Amino acid sequence: MRHMFSSERIRLRAFEPGDLPEQHAMVNDEETALAMTRGMPYPSSMEDERQWLSQQSSYTHGEYQFAIESRLTGDLIGRCGVTRLDWKNRVGEMAIMVGKAYQGQGLGTEAMQLLCSFCFRQLNLHRLKMSVLKTNAAAIRCYEKCGFQEEGILREEVFRNGRYVDVVLMGRLCREEDLLDT
Repeated sequence: MRHMFSSERIRLRAFEPGDLPEQHAMVNDEETALAMTRGMPYPSSMEDERQWLSQQSSYTHGEYQFAIESRLTGDLIGRCGVTRLDWKNRVGEMAIMVGKAYQGQGLGTEAMQLLCSFCFRQLNLHRLKMSVLKTNAAAIRCYEKCGFQEEGILREEVFRNGRYVDVVLMGRLCREEDLLDT
């Protein structure tokens, strides 16, 4: 079966009911949750994840969420998506989560590149944005490799592990897509 959004090592696909156990484990990994969540890092029940997965479909309005799957093993390795779409201004907010076992291999960068291409070439978005904890250096490097630039700092925005942490605001414009294709 041909997949619309794939690279050499991964594919972005729709979520399937069989993704539930891996999805549940990934969002409940404490280290991953603390690095990627701005809000309260609170455990997610199996039922919470079942409900979240049941809401992800091609008929969902206002966001597009993808499962990230390894083309080598078929394993679910993470999730990514564009949320909070502002159609008038053609802006979308990006989000990604990669399971701990798959971090540090460039798979998140591949997924983000595919997602950016989808946003610019299929959704006709003009601008993509995201926020990331300043302490998440690996994520910041990933986003920079994908053409995102730092646009600002929200000083001491998030309370994490007994201290306040800055949040980095990052963005990328559609016209910058051509710079990465060369």
